[in-house]
Formats: sequence, C-alpha cells, structure tokens
Amino acid sequence: MTTEANNPTDKKSEEFGKRVLSAVPHIYPYLKHRLYIAESSGIIPRNMYKANGLLDDAILDLYEESDQLEDDMKLKLRLFALVEKRLDELYEKESFHKDTMSTSGILRKELKTLEENFFMDADEDMVMSEDLDDISYHQHDHDKTVVLYDDAQKNIIQTLELTDATRNLDKDERIILNKIYTWLPRKTSNILDLFVFGKMSVDEIAEIKAVNREEIQQLMLAVRKSFRKNLG
Repeated sequence: MTTEANNPTDKKSEEFGKRVLSAVPHIYPYLKHRLYIAESSGIIPRNMYKANGLLDDAILDLYEESDQLEDDMKLKLRLFALVEKRLDELYEKESFHKDTMSTSGILRKELKTLEENFFMDADEDMVMSEDLDDISYHQHDHDKTVVLYDDAQKNIIQTLELTDATRNLDKDERIILNKIYTWLPRKTSNILDLFVFGKMSVDEIAEIKAVNREEIQQLMLAVRKSFRKNLG
C-alpha cells in the first residue's frame, strides 16, 4: 500500500504549493486591484469576478507546466503571465472587442499619446498640452474618474517617487492623481500596476508582455513624467 508520504503525486503537489506561495503575495494584490479598476470603469459588473477564483484557475494551469519550470523566478513570471491572460480574456469578453494590434504596437501607440501630453477638455474631447498649462483645469470634473483607494494612491506615489514621502497629498492633488490614472490607456495602466502592485521589475514586465525592455522603460518614464508634471 502506498503511503501519502511516498505518493509522487502528493509530493509534487506539496513542492508546487511551496513554490507558488512565494509568488502569491505579489500577484494577489495586483489581481485584486485590476478587478477593482475594471469594476470602477464599468467594464465588468461589480462582484461578478473574484480575485481568488481567477488566481486559482491560473495556478491550476501553472501546475500542468510546473515540471518545465525548475527555476522559481520562471515559475513566478509564468504565473503572472497566466493571470494576465485571464484578465485579457475577461476584458475582451466584457468589453465586446478585441485588440487587433500586437502588444508592442499598442504600447508604442500609447507611448506616443503620453509623450504628446494629451488631456481631456471639459466636454471630454482630447486637447494638446499647449492648450492647457496643467491638468488642474479639470480637477473638479468628476465624471468617469476612477477613485483609487488610499493604499493604491500611496503605492503609486511611493513607487514612482512622485513627491516627498513625508507629506500627504491634499484633496485637489488626490483628484488630479485619480484623473491622470483614469486617463492612462488600458495597456499602460496595466504595466504601471504590474510595477506598482505586482512589484515587478522592468525586465520582468518585458518578459511577461513579450516586448522589448526599452519599450517598457520608455513607457514608465512617460507615465512618471505625466504624474510629476501635473502634481507639481
């Protein structure tokens, strides 16, 4: 009779569980945040999808591949990639459209938009930065703005080093922060969230997204610049 301790399947499951545990503390907050943003943006109905369920499904997929992922970092990156895949499928399903460009092409397009410093005018049309001195022109326009919870705001501020860590943003600055975040293109905010909430490096994000690291680097610099410019 085979005991539980000698069962190869049980041993594999136990070892796999230990390896996954080291990755989950970073993945879960990221996944939970992305679902919050999707709900707040009206892309998915509230409380329809749970972070635990999506993560469990990704872990099950990862288990089937784990024998080929001996390095723990590769396993972590693969789990992030599987979570990303499920999020993309969810967005496509609920928003009733699919991206037809490659990820790299989409990022280049979004970077160009960021570098041109587009902002929204009072009628929700796009205007160039030279037409507005800063985003404070819209700081009392609350329509369609995602309101980030306090921890999310703090994480963005600290990770991007947007201001002196010893001071808190005032009410108007918080409104501006939320508006800038809301106006970021989806792929861009996704990468920002991997960096801020997933605690991933530029190289790791580039591997997950299968794009050149320089593209991620340029995008992050543009995002940081947009926040800093408008927050003063």
